[in-house]
Amino acid sequence: MTVAFLRLLGFTLLGYLLFLPAFMREKPLRALTALVVNLMFPLYSITRYGMSWEGALAAGGSWLIWFFIIGTATLLIQYILARQVIRLPRFSREIRDENRGEFLLLFAIHNAGYIPLPILQAIAPPELTVYMFSYVLAFQLIFWSLVVSVIEGGGVSLRFRINMPLFGLLFGLLLAATGWYKLIPEGLRRPAESVSAYAMDGILVVLGGILAGIPRHRLGAHREFGAFIAIRQFGFPALMLGVFVILRMIFDPGGLFPAEPLQLSDTWRWLQLVFVLEAAVPPATNLAIATKAFGSEEQLHYAGTGLILTYLASAAGIPLFVILALLI
Repeated sequence: MTVAFLRLLGFTLLGYLLFLPAFMREKPLRALTALVVNLMFPLYSITRYGMSWEGALAAGGSWLIWFFIIGTATLLIQYILARQVIRLPRFSREIRDENRGEFLLLFAIHNAGYIPLPILQAIAPPELTVYMFSYVLAFQLIFWSLVVSVIEGGGVSLRFRINMPLFGLLFGLLLAATGWYKLIPEGLRRPAESVSAYAMDGILVVLGGILAGIPRHRLGAHREFGAFIAIRQFGFPALMLGVFVILRMIFDPGGLFPAEPLQLSDTWRWLQLVFVLEAAVPPATNLAIATKAFGSEEQLHYAGTGLILTYLASAAGIPLFVILALLI
């Protein structure tokens, strides 16, 4: 697990330093972003579906459906919670009207895949990755419609938008479910599996590049982010951990403080890990990409400030809550 966190932080820092010069954030960063988002991540989804599909079905194929439902419900709950938080006196006084949409998105739209997947890949059973693809599929189906409508100021409006990450998830699901993945010649399949293994590293480098472009003088300009981080990055995952500890005390005969390594048969343990990790991750990196494409410069700076502050906080929060979720 330590290696997974160091890898995550290392590649993000590499991207930050690599794209710190302004000229590197023009064509080079755009080209790398297009490569990772439109090729590497779809390829990762296709190959991981194919490699782990049979094991996931054997362990419980119904979880594929449940994780899609869980992913949808998580975004809905977080959006409702964000609407309540923004009404608190502390936030209603300090958040400017033009920043309310971005604040809602920062709270409600979490990094569902790019951070959890490499962590779970390192510390959890491989079949869990396939279940997580259903979670990410639900996220992708909602993201580009809900986020764009909020950024453009039109409220919440779900409009289906196809994109390459979503295509990769759907195509990978089709190949795995029909058995067609095995029909791909090994001379093509093996190199694709090897190349796609670097997709998660690539998206972290892109994240570092995006964060490098955020004006650092703005980091202290919005006082509401202090309370935001306390609630979203620490209070929310702590609440989720507490809920699952209670549920495990009621339903899990294995009890608390397990001594054995995490296995797929330990249903309540890996459910606890997934829910706590998803609660602890910072906002989605795609928020910066979507805001740059559909919003104003002010919206981008506000969202970017929230991203960089929450990612700094999550460097401490994610290891803390993942360790607690595994040990308790």
